[in-house]
Amino acid sequence: MVAMLGDLAADGHSDAVTPDTADGEIAREVFGAIEEDRLFFQQEVICSIDAPERALYRETLVRMKVGDTVLPPGRFIPALERLSLMRPFDCFVLRSTLDTLRATPGAHLGCNVSAQSARDDHWWKSLFLELAAEPGLATRLIVEITESTPVSPVDGRAFVRRLKGLGVRVAVDDFGVGFSADAARVCEPDIIKLDRSFLRRVRQGTLGAAELSRLVRMARCIAPLLVIEGIETPDDVLIARDAGVQWIQGYYVDAADAPASKTG
Repeated sequence: MVAMLGDLAADGHSDAVTPDTADGEIAREVFGAIEEDRLFFQQEVICSIDAPERALYRETLVRMKVGDTVLPPGRFIPALERLSLMRPFDCFVLRSTLDTLRATPGAHLGCNVSAQSARDDHWWKSLFLELAAEPGLATRLIVEITESTPVSPVDGRAFVRRLKGLGVRVAVDDFGVGFSADAARVCEPDIIKLDRSFLRRVRQGTLGAAELSRLVRMARCIAPLLVIEGIETPDDVLIARDAGVQWIQGYYVDAADAPASKTG
């Protein structure tokens, strides 16, 4: 891990990590977890709202073990972004996703890549070569660009075009919050994923059903496929259907899918 941080410093991130910062400690923990095999992945299914047995793909979600605790990405990803250390982490995530795709023929999997990592440079060279050599693998991969940092109009567009040229589909995650609108303009995505906060706001009465429907129509003008995140109850399914949503993701969907996941 120390060597990796040194490589990053040489690559233009000389101020990225300092030993006495909390973010630096988190970064050391994350890259130590990679070396010690303490990072693992869970999957959430994205299914048709009208035919739940029909899956669009499964999103792989990274988790980190620290002692007896399992940490979600929100506990460590922001530190990596602040330190500009996302590219080595995202390369690890994408490579792990490709390994899972190889081990599960016929599966379609998505993984998150920070907008900070979205640039066609040497970090991605070996992965791009693998995808070019295995086109059947590339067509089963979905890369979700996250919204927490801006996407470079030049580098981000080049990165996305490279992926699409290899047959990879691109999604914009958490649309409607953060820098997701900019990401959608730059990426010209195949898939838009509406942030879970919109369903929560409908439940709370701070967003009307008509407003959600307008947002859905706008998003469907940007990308041919639309997913809404945060489906937690049967009522959420009804709200999403009334708004014109095609594909759904969330705890409620995943729980219903659990028996099939165990046998499949």
